[in-house]
Amino acid sequence: MSQIKRIVVIDLLYLGDLIFAHPFFAELRSLFPKARIDLIANSNFAEIMRVNENIDNVYSYNKSWNFIKSIKFARKIKQNNYQLALNIHGNWRTALLLKIVSADQSIGYGSKGRGIFLDKKIDDKISSHMIDYYLKFANELKNNFEQINIEETSTNKFPVLKVEGKYLASAEEKLKKSAIKENFIVLNTGGSWPTKRWPKEYCAELADLLAEKNYDILFVGGPSDTERVNYIIDKIIKKDNIYNLCGETSLLELAAVLKKASLMISGDTGPVHVAAAAGTDTVTIFGPSDERKYAPRGKGNNIIIKNEGLECRPCGEHECPLKHFKCMKEIKADNIIESIQSKDLI
Repeated sequence: MSQIKRIVVIDLLYLGDLIFAHPFFAELRSLFPKARIDLIANSNFAEIMRVNENIDNVYSYNKSWNFIKSIKFARKIKQNNYQLALNIHGNWRTALLLKIVSADQSIGYGSKGRGIFLDKKIDDKISSHMIDYYLKFANELKNNFEQINIEETSTNKFPVLKVEGKYLASAEEKLKKSAIKENFIVLNTGGSWPTKRWPKEYCAELADLLAEKNYDILFVGGPSDTERVNYIIDKIIKKDNIYNLCGETSLLELAAVLKKASLMISGDTGPVHVAAAAGTDTVTIFGPSDERKYAPRGKGNNIIIKNEGLECRPCGEHECPLKHFKCMKEIKADNIIESIQSKDLI
């Protein structure tokens, strides 16, 4: 193990997946305390990993690049002469990239033939939380290099996102400019899949119910969420307590904003995992995705809202196969209020 001085990890998955990988990188650093540990990440979310103290360099890979650009990128990374390459994503794109990077040894997830370029293939069946999925990989590394086996579970492992002062200052300035008070509640209404988005009218109703209780409501999201958020705000009756930073923050500024919030309410999408990792209480509405695998983890309270007893969920589909969308439509604004009041979150 002491001979491994340069390691590259590849994970081109989404924001939440990168947050879930934080305990893995802590384990990797403990295994290789003096090694250079680099990460190749999806360019849309790479920024959030640059504050991870267990990673030395983060390289941004744009998934829209064509084959030629991807080859050039991988060949440039190859010049770092890695001794160990780890594929914790496991699809064909990542397999081919690491093949070109040509580390001395490669270990990774690689089912369905995608492990043909690996020196060691790890079983990639997910039967527990994603944090366990990644820690399982770290455990395999221990077996590979030290011949020991230590069980790791997500019950005592959760992401911790440290936000640097400059981002906290920037967030403070944007919050001050918007004139929002302390103890505000964040609503995140977007989602990478249509089925992860709670209906817009429900979001507006929830904002009204919270505003009636004199809570300040802050909407967040990326540029692609702006139209949706504007529609929701237009439907809100009491607008005095409504604030909007959608499309106005970088990922790390968003993390700083969420750290200052008293509560975040969201669907199962990246920002809610950022909030949990920043230590903020969260309420997550789960529809098609499996809360057993993707529930937010952090030192705060992380409440799950789901349509109990609905046999068709979790389906994991981007569009409702049965065309009724009951997993989200049957969860009402009153259900959210009742849940967070029962947990004394507001």
